[in-house]
Amino acid sequence: MLNTLELVLVGVALGTVTGLVPGIHVNTVVLIILSVLPALLTRFPAHSIAGLIVAMAIMHSYVDYIPSIFLGAPSEDSALSVLPGHKLLLKGRGYEAVRLTVIGGVGSTILSLVLLAPGLAVLPTIYSRIIPAVPYLLTTVIAYIILVQNRSRWLWAAIAVMLSGVLGIIILVLGVINPGKALFPALTGLFGISTLYMSQRTILKIPVQHITSTPVEYGKGVVIGSVAGLVSGILPSLGPSQSATIIQSLFKSGGDEKEFLVAMGGVNTANSLYAFLALYLIGRSRSGASIAVREILSPLSQTDMLFIIGVTLFTTFFAAALTLKLAKTAAAHVPKINYRKFSTATIIFLIVLTISFTGLKGLLILTTASAIGIFVQAAGVNRSSCMTVLMIPTILYFLG
Repeated sequence: MLNTLELVLVGVALGTVTGLVPGIHVNTVVLIILSVLPALLTRFPAHSIAGLIVAMAIMHSYVDYIPSIFLGAPSEDSALSVLPGHKLLLKGRGYEAVRLTVIGGVGSTILSLVLLAPGLAVLPTIYSRIIPAVPYLLTTVIAYIILVQNRSRWLWAAIAVMLSGVLGIIILVLGVINPGKALFPALTGLFGISTLYMSQRTILKIPVQHITSTPVEYGKGVVIGSVAGLVSGILPSLGPSQSATIIQSLFKSGGDEKEFLVAMGGVNTANSLYAFLALYLIGRSRSGASIAVREILSPLSQTDMLFIIGVTLFTTFFAAALTLKLAKTAAAHVPKINYRKFSTATIIFLIVLTISFTGLKGLLILTTASAIGIFVQAAGVNRSSCMTVLMIPTILYFLG
């Protein structure tokens, strides 16, 4: 029988797989674990299984950026990282882009744990007061996304916001396909295939990648990522990319792509941690992993929370080291590939994945989302406008 440490290491391995393979998410593995949970509990202690799930979620939050940056295949958590990450990749700095997300993840983990004690005292009160204001906050952010553009592009930005929002309503409100699967073709089209298609028109090959880094002021990015992770980990229906869009807009930090990658790495990891904190503080599940932990350890005690923090710290060490190692491997091999053939093969791979997971309806969503993503790039509009695919359905959800 495997002990707790060995099961945590199994979680590290599973999180690496879910992070590296586009279309396979932590929630997929969580559903399998929950389906066989009674049998698992007869063989393993509850804390061991919970540790596996926590480790998997934390590990995934780091490794997830490798396919996002090197392949242009985003998940919900890493969608906004595609464009700045891709820019650095085409400058020969793909490894640096991944490294920035790792810095953000480690920094936000440390900052989140430092702020944990005061957070325990004030978060329940803040939560109860912020919930009614969420739709108005999101509406303000959408207006800001439009108005922050050059005045000559306001119309194009408004159209991009409207098109992305309507797509979000169709897939998440009207439920054309399973909402749990609908985000994969939507985000892959908006941020993945559209980026690959536009890039291959002008790029012959990916340049040689340099395993070096330039100086960056990462403190602000870590703080922004931690705050955004708190927002998405505590508030319902807000994912990491949504909350990153909000915080990015409010802090007006979108000008520095390196700082933004630090923030995105931070929000992804902090969101995973705060999802478990929300379970402890307000008894609400904010992620598939936290739902599973609730089923295994209910009610969550202070000792349980300390155990989760311990697993988080333990996993962070492996996550940072392994992600950087995998990024170096990717950086060494990607430049050897013909970019146009590589991007075409990646697009075909994403189309096949979409059909496998979501059928022909998913393919239609993928095609529509890709067209919107191409339009946004051709119009020179900020890509954050595409995140209204999630924000507008969230506003409707909060308005009932």
